[in-house]
Parts: sequence; structure tokens; C-alpha cells
Amino acid sequence: MTDRDLRTLLDDPALVLRHDRAALRARLTALPEGDGGVGREVFTQAEGVFGGADVSSAEFASWLHFAATVLGHHAYAERVAAAEPGLPWRTVWAWWRPVGAYEAEPNLSGDRSAEVYEAEGRRLVKVWALWCEETWFDLATGERRAAPAEDAAEPLDDVDPDEPWQFDCPETWEEPAAVVDGGRFLFLDARGVVLVQGNETGSSAAGSGPRGWTAPGGGGPWFMPSDAVGALSGPRDGSGPLTAGRLEHVFGNGQVVRVPAAELPEALTHAPTRALLDQVGLPHHWSAGVTSFAVDDELLGPGPDGLLRVGAFDLGHCDPGEVFVHPATGAVALRQPDGSHGPGGDAAFPLVRDLEAFVRFLEGVRRHMGACWDPYSGEEGPETFLRAMATVDAEALAEDAPGAEVWEHLFASVTELGVEGY
Repeated sequence: MTDRDLRTLLDDPALVLRHDRAALRARLTALPEGDGGVGREVFTQAEGVFGGADVSSAEFASWLHFAATVLGHHAYAERVAAAEPGLPWRTVWAWWRPVGAYEAEPNLSGDRSAEVYEAEGRRLVKVWALWCEETWFDLATGERRAAPAEDAAEPLDDVDPDEPWQFDCPETWEEPAAVVDGGRFLFLDARGVVLVQGNETGSSAAGSGPRGWTAPGGGGPWFMPSDAVGALSGPRDGSGPLTAGRLEHVFGNGQVVRVPAAELPEALTHAPTRALLDQVGLPHHWSAGVTSFAVDDELLGPGPDGLLRVGAFDLGHCDPGEVFVHPATGAVALRQPDGSHGPGGDAAFPLVRDLEAFVRFLEGVRRHMGACWDPYSGEEGPETFLRAMATVDAEALAEDAPGAEVWEHLFASVTELGVEGY
């Protein structure tokens, strides 16, 4: 079978479901990294989430349908359902972090909840977690909705299911967060929330219920290059260019500070820094564990030794760390008098190459939080995060770098500490 034949096979769910999974997996592993399409992305994601257990073709169709829905390949999901009308369950909608995708949301690590409400004749789902503000969805479609007025939403009780959930699925799906009419089950996980619907005609394909994850082998999840036909998003690891929209997505609407070019001080002559502040911005506030950062009320005001003010870190039980930018070189420096993290004293010391790298470090923590705290089986959350940060500015993280201890302290919020901060 040629690579072209394999891609044709993968893009046809009916052929995938008739083919031996192990043989397909082995063939996929041998494909060049840049070669593949929607079918490869969906197949590897399905096995990344559900594992390599030997299940019926109908059950695997449910896995493919879930993966395609999570990845946004809805046309492929429809073709899966058409190819296997007896699939035991289907995904109605999902707000879910794919395996191998390092994105700020959804991150439902720690305490979390998903509740169904009735509001103005519409059923809504409210999702909340420690690191996720209340987010509302239309129960029927999964579309995001504005929060209803406080007194306009009434919580709905679960309905009694015709039979308990018993299909092969991750062990974290042992009990649904809610049971709604029409044989629909709402499942909540650290990686997201999903509404699934049982299929009466496919119930005979049910497995033994929630189970442990079995490694499928092979090369793990694969994503289409961002410029490929059918690709629905940019890089999943944060390697693409920083944009205003990207920061708004990570830190929230209205939570990014930008300074119009006309309002930037003349003293700031470093062109890349001027462009970043004008076109991309800085997070107004950032936090992880017991540490946080806030932009200075006098952003770009005068600092020591001709530096300009950026903001300050609360580093825990020690002096704050004041952040400055050099107006000509764009280099970012920190002053932390008591020396708890860094050389100490009144002089500012080098922290990171420039303001873009500074923002990427803060954004990187937010992007990788979920994968560090609640990695999928087979994911290496902290290791992947640290490798990604090294590609941003390896010199700032080198053992002998002046600011290395500061970054080690900040990064420990996700690499060493749990979601509760200890």
C-alpha cells in the first residue's frame, strides 16, 4: 500500500472500520511527519484518548466520532456515523483538550462542576473549575452562551436513565456529571466536558464499562500542519506567532494591555518592543500557584538606571520582583532586593531576552497547566512544557543565568506543585 493509498483509506471511515487497527497503526507510524490528513489526525487522537484496547468495530466508531468532534472535523464525524449506524454511542458536542494539544482552555483541573439549568425556555450547561471561570453552553448544541440573569436559571434534576452507562470509555468517565432525557449523558473530566448519547440499536456492542487505559503503541497523536488543507487551527504547542487574538484567548477578553504607538514614550526605541506593546500586548494579570504578576499602574514609567517599568511579580513569602525593560535593547530585567530568587540588592539583573520572550513564558505556563496537572496517559506534561520554554529562550533558563532561579520558582507552579498550589 502506497502512502497515497493509506491516506485515501484513512479519509474514508468505512474503510478504516473494516481494516485491522494494529496494521493501520503500524503503517501510520512509518509515515513521514508531514504526511497525512483528517483521517490520520482523528485515528491517532481516538487511540490517544481511549487507548489501544481491542474493542468491536462499532465501539471504535464511537471513539472516532468523539475524536473527530473534539478536533472540529464535524463532516468526518458525520461520515463515521453513516459508516456505522450501530455505533453504541455518539458525541453530541464536546469542549475538550485533545491529547498532545497544549492550550489554555479547557482546563478543568482541580475542583470542577457541570450543571444543567433551564433559563428562558432553553436548557444550558454551566461549567466551572478552579482555573476556569463559569462558562455556559447550550445543552442541545454546545454553543457558548452568555450567563443568564442570576434569578432566571433553575437547576434541573437528573432523569432516571433506562440503563446505566456501560460502554468502553476512560475510567474517568465512571459516573456522568448529569443524566438528561433522550439517553444523553454529560461527562466531566479534567480535560473538558462532553455530551454523549446512547444508541439503542447499538447497545449490543457495549463493552465492560469504564476501564484502565491501554497504550496503543505507535507514534502517538498527530496533528495536521497548520497550512494543510482541512487543518482547523494553528500549532497546538504555542510555537506560532504571538497575536492580540491569541493572548485574548489565553488570558480572557479585556485582560490584555496594549499601548497605542502614539502613546509609547520616545525613550523606548527598541522597535520589536514597541510593536509588541502596540499590536499584541501584555497580560494585565497572571497567576500560577502562589505566584502572580500584574502590570504596573505606570506602565513604561521611569525605573532605575534608565529602565522602564513593566510590572511586578508576587513571588510568595519574600520581596516582590519588579520587572523592567531596557528602552534600547528590549532586554527584560528584575529587581528583587532580599535575594530570595536571584542575586538580590537594589540593582536589576537580566531576566529574559526581551518582552516577547517574557510574554511567551507567562503564556506557556497557562497553556501547559492542564497537561502538567492532569496529563493523559502517555503525555509528559512537565517535560513537554520545559522543552517548549527552552525553545523560547534557553539562555534565560541556563543553570548559570542570573534569572534562572526566578523562572525555576515560577515554573514549579505547574512542574512540581499541584493545582491547589502545594
